Amino acid sequence: MFEKIEIGSTEDDGTGDSLRDAFTKVNANFLRLAEYHANLAAQLGDARAATSPQWPGEFVPRHVTEHAPDIIPPMLGAIWVDASNRSVYVSVGTQTKDDWVILGESGK
Repeated sequence: MFEKIEIGSTEDDGTGDSLRDAFTKVNANFLRLAEYHANLAAQLGDARAATSPQWPGEFVPRHVTEHAPDIIPPMLGAIWVDASNRSVYVSVGTQTKDDWVILGESGK
């Protein structure tokens, strides 16, 4: 469930969320949206794979969290999203945790 940002009864009446609390809720809501999107994309990909023999196999494993990868990649091409640093990693192997390569990073 998404978190509602309380805006108060009237402008600047002090009954709404503080700016920090409001943006904490915004960040949590965007993380939920990213997770929902990843799950939906996986379901659609898996459904396509089940109905089309030309589809190249199961959907690529993906993980959305708030930290860098800390496990060995499950397969070549797996995707890991670190929402806290807005970083995306892709696996280039399946032997060690070092097989994750960062694709993009912003906000630092």
